[in-house]
Amino acid sequence: MVLRSETTFGNWKLKRNIYISFFLFLVLSAFVFIYLNQREIPIEQVFPGRVWAKPIENLPDLKAVGAPTAKNCGSCHVEIYEEWKRSTHANALSDIQFQSELAKPSSPKWVCLNCHIPIQNQRETIITGLKNGDYFRPIEIANPSFNPEMKEEGVTCATCHVRTDSETNQSYVIGGTGGTSPPHPVKIDRQQLLSRCYDCHNETYKLNESLVCSFQTGTELNATKSKESCSSCHQPEVRRSFVKPSLHKPIRTSHKHGFIGGGVPKSFDLYSDQIRLGYKPGLALSNIKIENNSVELILTNVNAGHHVTTGDPERFYRLTLVGLDKTGKTILKEETTIGQEWSWSPSAKKVSDSRIPSGKEFVWKFSQTNPSIETYLFQAVHVRLKDKTSDYMILSSGYLSSPYKEKVENIKDLYPHSSIVIESTYQLKTKFRKDTPLEELFRRNQQRKGE
Repeated sequence: MVLRSETTFGNWKLKRNIYISFFLFLVLSAFVFIYLNQREIPIEQVFPGRVWAKPIENLPDLKAVGAPTAKNCGSCHVEIYEEWKRSTHANALSDIQFQSELAKPSSPKWVCLNCHIPIQNQRETIITGLKNGDYFRPIEIANPSFNPEMKEEGVTCATCHVRTDSETNQSYVIGGTGGTSPPHPVKIDRQQLLSRCYDCHNETYKLNESLVCSFQTGTELNATKSKESCSSCHQPEVRRSFVKPSLHKPIRTSHKHGFIGGGVPKSFDLYSDQIRLGYKPGLALSNIKIENNSVELILTNVNAGHHVTTGDPERFYRLTLVGLDKTGKTILKEETTIGQEWSWSPSAKKVSDSRIPSGKEFVWKFSQTNPSIETYLFQAVHVRLKDKTSDYMILSSGYLSSPYKEKVENIKDLYPHSSIVIESTYQLKTKFRKDTPLEELFRRNQQRKGE
């Protein structure tokens, strides 16, 4: 019988212990990895202090109204509802460009939707947290209060005007004026209404190297030390009853609810309402000065309390000056832009910014020596979407499902890319200037396609 030596036995035992220890280490590491990778991190911990990180909690039905939908609000607030239906807010979810961006694999959809459908009732699921704090891995459960009709309303009335009382757990309406006896509960808090805009329109946040939200409209307004609010321009005052005539309520100072912005609506049929609902260009052509072969144009931000352009960093103004001879033939064409320039690769970075702060001027000056020019034609075009961008969106429409897939494929025919907001002719000999009426520009904008 051959006996294993003590040394050999000791070596085998040592190896066995090492193998067992290594195996236990692997098992423990796997458990730690799984725990860390699957643990639920509260949204508030990942995005501390960010209002947009979570939607407004589910709103119970409103007494005497029912579900807090815009349609239900509109049964009494008829004029306001009709204005809102033509607004950018009402199209916040159905916006074709937004839907194209939302469908990208790189889009953290639930975050984007927090501003475009900001109430939990509008969401099919509730985000309870993020796996390991990763915003691409939201933990979702079914939302028992999901309202499909309310979802399609985008930024709906309740976004600003309805909240839940923490003590009674009942919904109430936030009003700004008071002095009436509505059938639903109401609390007057004008300041809360005025500051609500900032929750989405005044936030710059970098999620990662290529995902950046950059909206500093509120900061730009506050820098002017103005006492005006967002509503001062975007919700012009109007004298009327808050509700339909059959309720026999007094005529008072109200606000239009079209929320008109830069004059590039979400569909071509909305052009006809832009001026009625309060649009006027922030930018104005203050002066044209042509002498000694020098051309100088001065543009001033006279109407906007914020920069022009503002909001979406890809918006800009294209300025064009055309020189015409006596036959109307173009013999000179100069262009420049007002806006931001961003580099998106390898990381998002603002490269330059030529936007005009409130009350400030932009001077465009160049030389020209063509003696045959008799007339100059100036245009300022507010561009929201470049043609090359919409071309790319068409190519990547496969990410979308119907009906947005078909809409993106036909985006140039369905979605306004830009609007002419200023047009002026200048006769060189007489120094006579003629501005095209805004109404005429918007009739033409309704027929324009592409950038």
